[in-house]
Amino acid sequence: MRLIDIRTDARPVAIARIGLGIATVLNAIEAFTILERVSAGYLAAPVFIGLPALELPWLIASLALAIAAGVAVAVGWMTTPAAIVTVVLNATILLSDQQVYSSHRWLATLLMAYLVFARSDAAWSLTRRHAPVTVPWWPQLLMMSQLSVLYFFSAVSKMNRTFVSGTPLSNWVWLDLPWQLSLIAAVLTIVVELIISIGLWFRASRRIAALLGVGLHISIVALMNSETFALISFAIMCVSLYPLFLWRPRLRDYEAPSRPPAERTRL
Repeated sequence: MRLIDIRTDARPVAIARIGLGIATVLNAIEAFTILERVSAGYLAAPVFIGLPALELPWLIASLALAIAAGVAVAVGWMTTPAAIVTVVLNATILLSDQQVYSSHRWLATLLMAYLVFARSDAAWSLTRRHAPVTVPWWPQLLMMSQLSVLYFFSAVSKMNRTFVSGTPLSNWVWLDLPWQLSLIAAVLTIVVELIISIGLWFRASRRIAALLGVGLHISIVALMNSETFALISFAIMCVSLYPLFLWRPRLRDYEAPSRPPAERTRL
């Protein structure tokens, strides 16, 4: 069986849909606060020179549309059109000003693009609340791979003398930690992110990896001294994807059955 033919339970991707919908609303509010300052006269840094200046009425309209689309995705109403609108709005916001760019906003854009094809409203939505159905797995695989790559390269990017020393971490958290604890925390952060990026894929380790991921995001939100709003959105977005790993289909269940011994002999 081809990978694109594999179908699986609709409920895990429904959880991802709800998480991405909530994250979309939070991201829209965060982007509005940044762009509103830009429109008020702060430094404008558009991605492409010549883009029209940001005006407050346009920002308010885009905020309202983004929140409506995010809520629609979360509740599973007109999910595909709402997801497409969200992707277009995110891309427009990312191009409108360089100060709006963030890794979590770009991640949200990619995940929402994959969600367009995932039939994520097949369960726990306003359109389908009963009859359990299966959905295509390949969009979920793309979402899972994106999350795994995120954790892996986040760990790799921290493998340098500056971060491992603990100095950046000590400046980011509100606790006044001795340098020894900051160093240990920095090393543990790298180790945990590597474990999550790899461990989520294996049956024996995926629950431990998911627990470590939840603990990591809770600690980030609780300890970081800035950008709490964005970190909450990022945590919701990542953790809502864990069920895709915890209840992913076993590929060997879809392998072609072996031929009878006599047939194999004749060949």
